[in-house]
Amino acid sequence: MMRKFVGFCLRLKRSQQGAVAVLVAVAMVALTGIVGIAVDVGRAQLLQSKLSSSLDAAGLAAAATVSTTNLSADVDKYLNVNFQNYMGSHITSSSVTVNSNNTVITLTASATLPTTFMRIFGHDTINVSALSEITRAVSGLELALVLDNTGSMEGSKLADLKTAAHDLVDILFGDGNAHDLWVGVIPFSQTVNIGASRAGWMDASYTSSLNWGPASWMGCVDARENGGDVSDSPPSTQPFKAYYWPDDSNNDWIRSGGSYRTPLTTARGPNKYCPQEVLPMTSDRNAIDDAIDAMQAVGYTHVNLGAVWGWRMLSPNWRGLWGGDMDANSLPLDYNTPRMNKAVIIMTDGENTVSSSIHTAYWYPSDGKLGTTNTSLAKTQLDQRLSQICTSMKSNNIIVYTIAFGSPGSTVQNLLRNCATQPDYYFDSPTGAELQAAFRAIGDSLSNLRISR
Repeated sequence: MMRKFVGFCLRLKRSQQGAVAVLVAVAMVALTGIVGIAVDVGRAQLLQSKLSSSLDAAGLAAAATVSTTNLSADVDKYLNVNFQNYMGSHITSSSVTVNSNNTVITLTASATLPTTFMRIFGHDTINVSALSEITRAVSGLELALVLDNTGSMEGSKLADLKTAAHDLVDILFGDGNAHDLWVGVIPFSQTVNIGASRAGWMDASYTSSLNWGPASWMGCVDARENGGDVSDSPPSTQPFKAYYWPDDSNNDWIRSGGSYRTPLTTARGPNKYCPQEVLPMTSDRNAIDDAIDAMQAVGYTHVNLGAVWGWRMLSPNWRGLWGGDMDANSLPLDYNTPRMNKAVIIMTDGENTVSSSIHTAYWYPSDGKLGTTNTSLAKTQLDQRLSQICTSMKSNNIIVYTIAFGSPGSTVQNLLRNCATQPDYYFDSPTGAELQAAFRAIGDSLSNLRISR
């Protein structure tokens, strides 16, 4: 085409009106060049916009799993899926860098576009580049960690749980500048320890009638009756009774002559199998880590009791009751407060357990506090109450994550799967490594992502 155009111009030059014709030909060449440049520059601008938006999308998608995946590989995967060789171009390079605490992710990419008109002037391609910066910031989160501290967690399991929980805290707090982040810890066994300092929540007449011997109440409580064990109603509505394991063949702490065996601890005595005290929500990272480190494995499994106390720590019905950072910051906030999320993580390594000889927050099965004296039916009651509590939390827009640790059996796995807010918020973690991966994935899920540049 170019050869024909030049021949045409030469013929014009030989004509009698050649002088004018040459000017017209030159103008046409210049105009063609200008139009060609404009077209290719416009295509380059479209390409740059596509590359930039694709890089933003890739960064957001990959950053959501920054603690659990190969970030560079994920960025390349998402970038290619979004970019799709736009207008015949192809990506020539991409890079991703992350700061030391995984809070800022910087991405760059370059692409080459074949030209159309500009190749007439010797320019076959146009190169474009894009930059994106993703900031991972936790803003507005009330989180309750409901963690299994039963006897089956003793040894390596409890060590794995502590490591995984510390990982979660590291992800959430990042460089230490997280704002509006509040985390509470609720260890549970067959009861929950609210702390002896909260005697004001108790039925004082009941507590004073108990024989504590040389011990004193450690802070564990019975499950409330008449539906109170699945409710977030405050103690002013229904006070609590002290958890008290009387002297029996499985907890022989009073000798036949009436003297007491000493020392009385969580292994023997009225506080037997009382777990570590709860930590109300706080922004003090060191306090959270200390509470995790202090956990000990004792007792049997009542997951529903851990879950309901996690709910109570997040329920606005309990505002002004917990003390510390919670009272100082008017926590918990109302449900659906703008820019504030509420979440609970429920982790257990076993099914709910009931034994005819074991005293729990529901006393002995023979006492019928679960509506039956049959141990199998009593266990079913615990399962149903866990489901009811999960439903209540979800109906109040509390995000529920659940973790089954160490292959605890299909019954509890199904319970936890149904308890979670959505299917991918349930984690099956047979090993310690998978437990850590689950906590890291939850940490990423709870991290709010935004494009900062």
